[in-house]
Amino acid sequence: MKKSKESFYKNLKIKLDESHIWPSKYVFKFIIKNNVESIDELISYFTESINISKNFSSNKKYVSFTITCEMNASEDIIKKYKDVSEIEGIISL
Repeated sequence: MKKSKESFYKNLKIKLDESHIWPSKYVFKFIIKNNVESIDELISYFTESINISKNFSSNKKYVSFTITCEMNASEDIIKKYKDVSEIEGIISL
């Protein structure tokens, strides 16, 4: 993994642990291209989700997802971000 990503995830873990008491609800936000394969792949990572909402861009080319999950630790959140980063063209917010 690149050093900048390692540093990003290390800082994210610190911030998550400072601002949450585990387990805690966490909101993930993503933008992906509007195609069935990408959407299905993203949703497959969140089988334990509490709530999934989506909004389409004005030209329907992209779809944004807001996914709320009960997470047990900051490490679980970071693992989710790393897992979904394998989806082609995904943007994590």
